[in-house]
Amino acid sequence: MKTNQVIKILLALTATTIFGCSKGFQTQSASTTVNGTNGSQGAGPTLPGVTSPDIDQVQVKSTVDDSNNQTGFGGALAFDFDKTRGEFIIMVPLPMSSIFTASGSFPKYPDITFGPMFDATGKMKIAVRVPVKYIIKGLTLVPAAKLPNGDALPAMPAGAGELPALGLSFPADKTQITLYIGINALGLYATLPDNASLPIPFNITLPLKNQDKSRTFGYLTYVAAKVGFSSGLFISTGVPPQFARILEDYFHL
Repeated sequence: MKTNQVIKILLALTATTIFGCSKGFQTQSASTTVNGTNGSQGAGPTLPGVTSPDIDQVQVKSTVDDSNNQTGFGGALAFDFDKTRGEFIIMVPLPMSSIFTASGSFPKYPDITFGPMFDATGKMKIAVRVPVKYIIKGLTLVPAAKLPNGDALPAMPAGAGELPALGLSFPADKTQITLYIGINALGLYATLPDNASLPIPFNITLPLKNQDKSRTFGYLTYVAAKVGFSSGLFISTGVPPQFARILEDYFHL
């Protein structure tokens, strides 16, 4: 066999070996492993720290747990989330003798709205709807505050005694409401007319729990009257970090 023929055969064998294996390398590189998770070429790799937003996981509906009937608010819905509108709803239950008729929005924050609300039993509440963006990102250029009587915010998540606050007064209803907003934390305080105060001379705090009472999302605190200040009701709630991440992704915040 001539030398030229030998060289041609060797070159052909080399090319067959290289290009015959190339398809195998492509198949291998198309399957990516990230932190032990296999990703396919169609779905792409699963990146660490990235979760698919699943809004149905966000279940924060919670009611007042008052098994000893200390306040008469046992079972009252106090915290919920409107997944369609992307709004948290925080509700202060009112005594039967108390009436609240005002409705509207907060100045400078027209998308934060308030108004009266009735539950299934006909009991009245003050309800405030807060867009999710304010809870995930917080308010800016709003000074932090305590309760109107000067006390630190009771039973607030993470022990925050003060949070940025928006306040409104309604002389006709003899009511003042103050909304407190922090990162993943929300509070609502409503003063009570003197004839609607509870016969309790001290503060009392009750948990807000989900339907099966397996989780506590916040608290309702009855704030007793002080000299120069009426009594009131304070709802404090927090958004769990895992829910906050889902909401941030889902609403593109």
